[in-house]
Amino acid sequence: MTLYFSEKLQALGIVHGTTDRTAANMRLAQNTRALFDGLHIPEEKILRFKQIHSDKIISVLSDGQARACAAAPFAEADGWILGASGWGAAIITADCVPLIVWDEDAQLIGLAHCGWRGVAAQLPAKLVQALKTAGARGTLSAWTGPHIQAQSFEVQTDVAAQFPTCTQNRNGKLFVDLNKAILQQLTAQGLQEKDIEFCPHCTCAEPENFFSFRREHTKDALLTFVYKAL
Repeated sequence: MTLYFSEKLQALGIVHGTTDRTAANMRLAQNTRALFDGLHIPEEKILRFKQIHSDKIISVLSDGQARACAAAPFAEADGWILGASGWGAAIITADCVPLIVWDEDAQLIGLAHCGWRGVAAQLPAKLVQALKTAGARGTLSAWTGPHIQAQSFEVQTDVAAQFPTCTQNRNGKLFVDLNKAILQQLTAQGLQEKDIEFCPHCTCAEPENFFSFRREHTKDALLTFVYKAL
């Protein structure tokens, strides 16, 4: 299994990453269990929610909040703010952009499932705003895991209209650049371009490496997680 990760965030001691297809379908409990067992992470400490392509963000800043979240039925949301040590969070994707944003010492970490609807709803920008509200300190950095790239993301006019500055017309076909849209939102919130890293791999164009809903109409999914060890 290949785990895609940010060297910058890893250097801060945060275990994280995005799986590839050799880790198998991350919608299945036995596969996520095998992943976290292999990484020596207690799976019961990885928080999950029901993803709804929204701009809703859940903040988990204390052990008490994390325990309450873990004990409750899955909430509906698409972003996490994680500040509680000894806990982690995860999302699944199969073309959407897994986005991680963190502050200078990775005391606070944001994780978001950014499909085009979430990006259109300003989820990346709102993730940064929520980090700041929670008390993020110093320079903010960002990283994305593998996702659909502009050359594969052909859309119709209704979706293109949501991204007027990020749509390319190639031979009469419209393609949206989600990286550009996310970059615009993050830099508008004060991040420096040098502190934002986009994974270059395209889930749609690399069938040997990734699941892709666009390519296969599959429900199989990759998993992106962050874990703050005690």
